[in-house]
Amino acid sequence: MEEFVGKVWHKLVTRSASREYPQARVHLDGMRKKLGILLRALGGDASLEIRRSAEVSSHARRNLLQRLAGTGLKTSPVWRDAEALNLPDSIAVFPQRELNRDLYLWLAALGSTPPDTTHPIQIILQRYPHLQPRYQRLLDNWQALYPDDEPLPLQLTPPPEGRQEPVAAPFAEPAPPDESPDSQPSAASKKRHRAERTDMPDGKSGLMMFRLESLFSWTEYIPVDRTSDDEPDNDAARSADDMDVITVARDRKASSHKIKLDLDLPAAEYDDIPQGEGIPLPEWDFRKQHLLPDHCRLQVMLPRGAEELALPTRLQPAARKLRRRFEALQPRREWLSHQQEGSELDTDSYILHLADRRRGRADIPAVYREYRERGRDLSCLLLADFSMSTDSWVSNEARVVDIVQDSLLLFAEALGATRDRFALYGFSSLNRQQVRFYQLKSFAERFDNRARGRIVATKPGYYTRMGAAIRYASQLLAKEASQQKLLLLLTDGKPNDLDIYEGRYGLEDTRMALQEARQQGLKPFCVTIDDKAEDYLPRLFGHQGWALVRKAEELPQKLPQLYALLTGR
Repeated sequence: MEEFVGKVWHKLVTRSASREYPQARVHLDGMRKKLGILLRALGGDASLEIRRSAEVSSHARRNLLQRLAGTGLKTSPVWRDAEALNLPDSIAVFPQRELNRDLYLWLAALGSTPPDTTHPIQIILQRYPHLQPRYQRLLDNWQALYPDDEPLPLQLTPPPEGRQEPVAAPFAEPAPPDESPDSQPSAASKKRHRAERTDMPDGKSGLMMFRLESLFSWTEYIPVDRTSDDEPDNDAARSADDMDVITVARDRKASSHKIKLDLDLPAAEYDDIPQGEGIPLPEWDFRKQHLLPDHCRLQVMLPRGAEELALPTRLQPAARKLRRRFEALQPRREWLSHQQEGSELDTDSYILHLADRRRGRADIPAVYREYRERGRDLSCLLLADFSMSTDSWVSNEARVVDIVQDSLLLFAEALGATRDRFALYGFSSLNRQQVRFYQLKSFAERFDNRARGRIVATKPGYYTRMGAAIRYASQLLAKEASQQKLLLLLTDGKPNDLDIYEGRYGLEDTRMALQEARQQGLKPFCVTIDDKAEDYLPRLFGHQGWALVRKAEELPQKLPQLYALLTGR
């Protein structure tokens, strides 16, 4: 009975002390897209990420009920650095959802100012006066709820001490692509923590020379080997949730069992066939804001073992439909009237010219017509990702690479029915000195059984150094004499490689490579099957510069359709 009464009392006091309204709670995940659009519309850094803020100890004054309930001990600060705008996982400080959403939007507006900006509120209100009513409404409602308290904090706070990062990130292995739903991280595991590094404890020291009852705080050392143990540790997770700062160390001890995956290049007699000695290419270092000359080396290669192959029987019905559709889009020959030069006299234009002369109008005679072919002058280069991630299975029958190969085959069949010039290439990488660029069909080659054989013979492997591949593809496409030049990128994930190319470095280099392509008059567009593409592709290609195919099996049919929409055909 005593325990029951204690639970009821705890629940009652906690509920009375709470300053949140769960029924009006707004979550960051539901607002992320709107916040990203607003942040960039107000001039924020296009590469700025929106992250969950870590909980830290709160030093704010607590009332009597909060002290009795033991609440208000932690808070999620709102702050910004050069890489991210850190916002709470959810907001429920108002009883109306609309006001909680407005608070998120206001904080994103503040995040559009640089981190070292003084008086950001005044700057935002002066620059965007239409935000003044929203700001005032938030203040008025907060003061109506808590008239004796401090006003609602509507400004960013200084960054907390210690870098905010998931502690397992530097040591964790990537999750397998066929991971079951039950093994996906829970909402609690997505919470970010402040972390610091230290040396590995030796386990020999630990004598405490004081009375234990005088210990007011504690730190628990939990030896969790994330590099060799994939089993979830629920006790460690619960302990981590109770800590403000998590200290991590690299264990130098050798494990008793290890599995090493060798991703080195195969021997020359088994590897793809290189075409030349390699091409040096630059790479963008966003930390130095500098383009590193000749930092990467790209090797053009032909898939080894490629044989001439006809179109697979299973794809022939779809190819016939696409050819019929795209044949109707071929440029047509038609008579062009009212020309100054031409193959024959245009009678109507000649009569109009004589009438104008009698009226005293002296103009340059345009009295001929010419039978010409009218159509847009267009070249397209399709660059496909053949990294190791494409070796994962999307169904019991097909892998990602199988679907990519089918997509390339049908795409080429469709464009072969038109007179548009096109080229097909693939890429992967194994550090900056081994960017592999597979030539499947160049602009000068016909799409025939030899090109089909190259597509089918291309194998997945290694990583995804997008920047170098995009730069070289842009060089090839820029040499085309066509007026319109479309650069299509087909991928299943974000840029990554063995070195520092993982994370923001790779994203920034890819973003710079795409900017360089646009400066050359190219139109980049990305087609992806990555469900998380919305987190990074808008910063690279813009909100209208990419498309997500949610069902990978539909990619072979969707890719030619997207091309038709992009080219206005």
